[in-house]
Amino acid sequence: MTRTLEPAATTADIIVVSPTSGDTVATLPSATTAEVDAAIARARGAQREWWGMTSDARSKVLWRWSELLDEHAEELATLDARCTGKVIRDGLSEVRTAARYARYWAGQTDKLFGDQLNDVPGRLSYTLREPLGVFGVIIPWNAPCLGSVSRTLPPLGCGNAVIVKPSEFSPLSALRNAELAREAGMPEHLYQVVVGAGDIGAHLAAHPGVDGISFTGSVETGRKVNIAAAATFKRTTLELGGKSPVIVFPDADLDEAALGVLIGILMNAGQICAANSRLLVHESVAEEFTAKLLERAQRVEVGDPLDPRTQVGPVVCRRQYDKVMDFIASAEAEGATIAVGGGRPLHLSEDRGLFIAPTIITNVRPDMRVSREEVFGPVLGVSTFATEEEAIELANDSEFGLSSYVWTTDGARLHRMAERIESGVVHGNTYLVMDVQLPFGGFKNSGVSNAFGNEAIEACTQVKRVTVRTGAGPLPSPWPGV
Repeated sequence: MTRTLEPAATTADIIVVSPTSGDTVATLPSATTAEVDAAIARARGAQREWWGMTSDARSKVLWRWSELLDEHAEELATLDARCTGKVIRDGLSEVRTAARYARYWAGQTDKLFGDQLNDVPGRLSYTLREPLGVFGVIIPWNAPCLGSVSRTLPPLGCGNAVIVKPSEFSPLSALRNAELAREAGMPEHLYQVVVGAGDIGAHLAAHPGVDGISFTGSVETGRKVNIAAAATFKRTTLELGGKSPVIVFPDADLDEAALGVLIGILMNAGQICAANSRLLVHESVAEEFTAKLLERAQRVEVGDPLDPRTQVGPVVCRRQYDKVMDFIASAEAEGATIAVGGGRPLHLSEDRGLFIAPTIITNVRPDMRVSREEVFGPVLGVSTFATEEEAIELANDSEFGLSSYVWTTDGARLHRMAERIESGVVHGNTYLVMDVQLPFGGFKNSGVSNAFGNEAIEACTQVKRVTVRTGAGPLPSPWPGV
């Protein structure tokens, strides 16, 4: 069902609170499991209508959706800023990225190719690539508008219906996107939003009427989703946690690397699964490079996400704020040094807003909690290495394997590192790059399957083989005399 933004009387309200001011942004009724069941049933009929349309007709709908996203970019970015504290300039960029994703998938609707197999005379075999049916899409709070578009487009582009379960912290842009999708011409009930807490996501993951699940979130919750999905053999796309290393060699352009590392850890207040939160810098340039980082970090503008001058806003909620501050305290207790930050920015009032200053922690050992667990905040841990081999060992010493970053002007070294680092994505001389045509998925505990690129088609479709006898004459039989 698509929820409107008006409050409704219910015993299970979802209260959306601004992390900037502490004010209530919206009060929404939580869906019940019975309502989720009804939404799934409606989606089944909508999916048949959607798949029954020509690929050209589906393409035009997705293209129109892209236009509406561009037209409503400021509105959608403002909703995300109010719910999550996302800086408005980043929110606008994410909405425009979502529109670009919609245009890409508008061009993919007629490219679900099968194969023809002329393997034996008198027999023709071929494959058909078909949608799964109904997809559950569970998205987190860190990129609500982008997630509610980019994670739904591969299923929609492949002919599926989607049931979106946004985070209870940030459901508003998903609700608005459902309205825009309908305005673009999607069949009624093809794109539905169910608002609720974790129990609603769990119900969606376990439901026998859901054929595929896309989940973005923590490893702990991802395991639960995977177990629930396995009971009915659902296809799963899981993007889970990260503890991404960024390796800086002495031959790198240190000024450019310092800017790239800082952007990579402070985007969205560090609340990005692929944030480069583990800095490994060669011991010969560690002091110089750290000084460059500290100087730049103190010039970052932290404040109101709706102010166009702001570069870093608050973290999303009190629970996340307390978690990040606990990580900082534990690092100091274990012997690390808080080189900059470590608390609220001095210029911001203590009584409003969940702001954390850009924090750089030095003298971090690989066994420290801040080096091993995902902080999901504006916190960078700094360690050193002596050799390329040690850098690889330190980079791979993690349960995660989502993204990695290497800064060097030695091209051969860059490709050696790319071959040996255990992560689904490797970046060379840049911070995080996300684009619709590029696959994005993790190794180890960072996930299953790829969310984007042509690789996403595999998780959203099933392959059917058809074999037809075309030759004349009697049916070949292995049973003589029968």
